[in-house]
Amino acid sequence: LEPSPRDTAPAIGLACARLAGESPAPIAGVFPADHVVRDVAAFVRAVRVAIEAASRGQLVCLGIRPTRPATGFGYLRCARKPAGLRPVPVERFVEKPDAARARRFVRSGRYLWNGGMFVWRVERFLEELRRCAPAVFRAAREAARGRAGGWGRVPRISVDYAVMEKATDVSVVPLDAGWDDVGSWEAAARLQEAAGGGDGDVIRVDSPGSVVFGASRLVALVGVERVVVVDAEDALLVVSRERSGEVKRVVETLRARGREDLL
Repeated sequence: LEPSPRDTAPAIGLACARLAGESPAPIAGVFPADHVVRDVAAFVRAVRVAIEAASRGQLVCLGIRPTRPATGFGYLRCARKPAGLRPVPVERFVEKPDAARARRFVRSGRYLWNGGMFVWRVERFLEELRRCAPAVFRAAREAARGRAGGWGRVPRISVDYAVMEKATDVSVVPLDAGWDDVGSWEAAARLQEAAGGGDGDVIRVDSPGSVVFGASRLVALVGVERVVVVDAEDALLVVSRERSGEVKRVVETLRARGREDLL
């Protein structure tokens, strides 16, 4: 539906504005495509619980139980330790932490990974969007009505920043469904390692934990630990696995330089 990409708040706002007239009280689910869910039955159970909570007016997150002190994910601080599938109030959205904070989060048992998955009544979300981000709300509403002239001026902003961190009555349903994020090169590296596969013609010398993608030529690694190398036709990326989430800074730099050919 998007006239152009403007990050998740405008995209979700536009989708919800389109859904608003579809039925008397539609409930929407937001599920990013770059995820792996291994236990589909457990995922469905969690979504059903989220739908029940959303029908009572809550803005519901699906929060993943941490399996490690990941620094590449945002976290949700819960009002109490989550148990089972019962929804728990969200006290705070927490940005990606450093390793020490991530370890404290996991030990506390009160934090879940923010997977960017949400369930809510469309009308309820649009009310919060109007209150918290009126410019985004107006652009989404106009675009949904076929008037996209102002869309290009809407702020690029995530739904977390625009709405969820400011909204009221936000809860989270714990998700334990073999979830993983494949939206970062670190996640892709884990999946490749789990599959036991390689990619292309690669020589590794004293380079444990290093992974190569898309090698169309020989790639040799010597003495570099835990890096991801992406050998694309028009660019070469080398990034530390621990900092793979910062690739977006490269994208921002390319955009600032007008390198739309690489975006």
